[in-house]
Amino acid sequence: MTPQGYYSKVIGKLKNCFRGFHYVVAAGRDLLAEGWDPSFLVAVEPVEELEKFTLRKGMQVHLPVVGEKSSSVLMPMDFEVFLLEENHKLYTDKESQRCWFKQMAPVFRFVERYFRKRGLPYLLDYTPSGAHLLWRNPLGARAAAELEKIGFLEQDLIAACRYTDERDIKRRWGVSLEAARMFSGLGKLAEYVALLTIEAFKNNEAEGALPVTVSDSVDRCINFDNSWAEGSPFMRSIRSPFSLHKKNHDKYRMFHLPPLVDVVGACFDGKAAAEESDMDRIVECMWDLEKAAEHSRRFSGIIPDADESLIGLIREYRSSALFEFHEEFDKTDDLPRQEALGRAKRDGRVTDFARSILHNPNPRALQPKNLMGFVYDMLIYADWKAKHIANVLRDLYIDPRYGWSIDFFKYPAEEKAGFWARTFASLALWKKGKLSL
Repeated sequence: MTPQGYYSKVIGKLKNCFRGFHYVVAAGRDLLAEGWDPSFLVAVEPVEELEKFTLRKGMQVHLPVVGEKSSSVLMPMDFEVFLLEENHKLYTDKESQRCWFKQMAPVFRFVERYFRKRGLPYLLDYTPSGAHLLWRNPLGARAAAELEKIGFLEQDLIAACRYTDERDIKRRWGVSLEAARMFSGLGKLAEYVALLTIEAFKNNEAEGALPVTVSDSVDRCINFDNSWAEGSPFMRSIRSPFSLHKKNHDKYRMFHLPPLVDVVGACFDGKAAAEESDMDRIVECMWDLEKAAEHSRRFSGIIPDADESLIGLIREYRSSALFEFHEEFDKTDDLPRQEALGRAKRDGRVTDFARSILHNPNPRALQPKNLMGFVYDMLIYADWKAKHIANVLRDLYIDPRYGWSIDFFKYPAEEKAGFWARTFASLALWKKGKLSL
């Protein structure tokens, strides 16, 4: 079956996925034929062009996180396996992928049980490297109001969300601050679920399995890739359920192989689930478009809306030690710009590893593994407050002498620094037994 033939079977379900979104993000080498810059193969067009990218061009397509005119915010919880130099095996070798999925399955099931026990609706979409757990959060609902209360917005993020540009479909209306706070709140809930899962699988490595962590901060791991929660909400998207997955072509140039495909594993409405629990069947569908099209008949493609059961999860998070840490982090006064970095460079308690990043930050101060080590050393050995570690990272990011290639307006420096310092500080405190869940 051709990619276009596959899409012809699932186009109605894809359209259901894009309900409430006003644009589609399409990515991949297919854009080279139209003269696109090879360094940025991403197209963003009105959702009415969905059929062009799928039925005609056979491309992979992504959902925005923020709905049209900030009408909703998508929860795009992301799990993945990371294998460093062997990551290509997830996209080029079916049997290798089958093996790694068997290691990931207990993590998927743990998180699913967590949500089902609380009656939280979701759609679980398997990708060749892991899974996405999705639900929509309509603005104005009671659960949305509770999400807003736990969110936090830095001043540079507020400025980015308020900025509008008629020529940029992602920024035509900006992002309402209510939606931005919901996005922030969802990131904190994802961090809470991640730590609960890390706690449940803390003996994985000792038992010969991959450790569970946050982002690809360990060379070989199963991780919650919470990077989607960092940055401006209008810059975030996630591959849609039923989309092709062409990383074997786009990244590894394995053109002799057919494209892979994301496969829906479960849709839970809060009471009952339509699901496929056989991971061998999921993998078979990923590698066979005809089987994937047949499998898709079991699902509508509608991403469930959060209901009031989400309020119970928010209350559980608010009663946790992680919430206390987040509250302290958000309320701690910032150090003035450049003062934090100056203090860190003069601090004799700073380890050699952390000091090396202070003086040579690009790209190490952007890499999860190095960020995790830097935050750990500054917090545990140098006895810095987590918020002030964030201020050090902020000072590094805003200094043009380091030759950053990131647009720190679209990915605000203060918000980026705060997100990663907070994330890895909570993980450090958990590792040292100072934050119990």
